[in-house]
Amino acid sequence: MTHHVSQEQLSELQFERVWIREATFLDIEGEQTPVPPTDQAASGIHLEVKIGYAPQGDRAVVQLRATLEPNPEQRFFLKLSAAVEGAFSLRGQLDRKRLEAFATVQAPVLLVPYLRQAITMLTAQSRVGAIVLPPLNMLEITKAMRGDDAQAPVAAPARP
Repeated sequence: MTHHVSQEQLSELQFERVWIREATFLDIEGEQTPVPPTDQAASGIHLEVKIGYAPQGDRAVVQLRATLEPNPEQRFFLKLSAAVEGAFSLRGQLDRKRLEAFATVQAPVLLVPYLRQAITMLTAQSRVGAIVLPPLNMLEITKAMRGDDAQAPVAAPARP
């Protein structure tokens, strides 16, 4: 399938840029044993979303942070976390509610590939080897973060 995108099909929301805010990998000091590629180095993923808005209300900066918990049975590393941030704005007429809805639901989804890349690059040349974030159901995760589903074990969003 192919499709030529028309001007009417472009969003009024703009993804200005993305950057790595933080990336930390701490190996176990003195450990020299390579980790077999079939072993699961991480056993849990904790996600956090923080959103800040420009005083004019026309721009949002969204941070997506992942902390990977080492497997408790075989600790292959001490600490692994990364955070990426993206700047999003509105073209044309200001609609603060629309920007807030986008920053809360869509922006974290757009940032996942950048976060996955940061974690993979950070671990690729480590003793543990490349760790790749698995596919995430960000729709369900962002619902849980907003309190729509109290069952999911994820962090609540913070608003500066």
